Amino acid sequence: MKTTSRKRLLISSVAMLLVAMLALGTATFAWFTTDTTTQAKGISVQTSKKSLLLVSSRTSEWTDNLNYNFGTDAAKNLLQPASSYDGAHWYKAQADNGLSGAATNGEKITGVGTTAAEGNVFCNMLNVKNTGAEPAENVMITATINETAVTSGKNYLRVALVPSNCKADTGRGNATVESAEKFRDNIYSAGDDAAKPVEYVGASVADTAGAIKAADLDVSTKGNSISVNAGTLKKDEAKYYMLIVWFEGQDEDCQDANAGNEMPNITFNITADK
Repeated sequence: MKTTSRKRLLISSVAMLLVAMLALGTATFAWFTTDTTTQAKGISVQTSKKSLLLVSSRTSEWTDNLNYNFGTDAAKNLLQPASSYDGAHWYKAQADNGLSGAATNGEKITGVGTTAAEGNVFCNMLNVKNTGAEPAENVMITATINETAVTSGKNYLRVALVPSNCKADTGRGNATVESAEKFRDNIYSAGDDAAKPVEYVGASVADTAGAIKAADLDVSTKGNSISVNAGTLKKDEAKYYMLIVWFEGQDEDCQDANAGNEMPNITFNITADK
């Protein structure tokens, strides 16, 4: 009896270990199995009416009220999961099946920041400029992620507001993130979990097809409270940021069962002490 009980206990322990290993192996790969998309709503930016701060995007004029348009075509408002380790190179994939959530093949997303990448990653700029005669002190860029539905895509939503390598208005057209480290340090999530983002697609294969590879380290997120201190802006001085919004394909909540939901609205408000 004791031997039989031990065997049963051993079998049960091994089974539980296998289940745990399976969970660990698939938790970081949670792509949708099909081209299922999630509705992306609007992003708006406003400056304090008391200030002389203005904002701009990659191509817009300087204004005190900026609305980002995902596209007039409703189909362009739908985002598929994506992932990146540095904010400059992006990848997409499909899970092998609806149970495992794993992805063995991926594809590099080209044209991020242009219309070619619509449907995968929203990438633009959020820039702030002081047009007053006196310095604007303690300039704060604060965002609110507004819920639109109980079953929204908030758990796998990612927003990055990252310092840009742009130093002047003339460089806005080709701007990207300042560095991979800055990108990873400035990722916000409506959920409170981390994920191993995609670092590259197969070292020995072309970028267009190959095995999806996760980064070695988890990337922590800062929660859904986005607050960036731009410091003091002198007269006519501007600071340039990349605004990137995506659904993290490596998040364990990014699964078929949670697909087809709406992304919460995101509202930025920019203020200064004086």
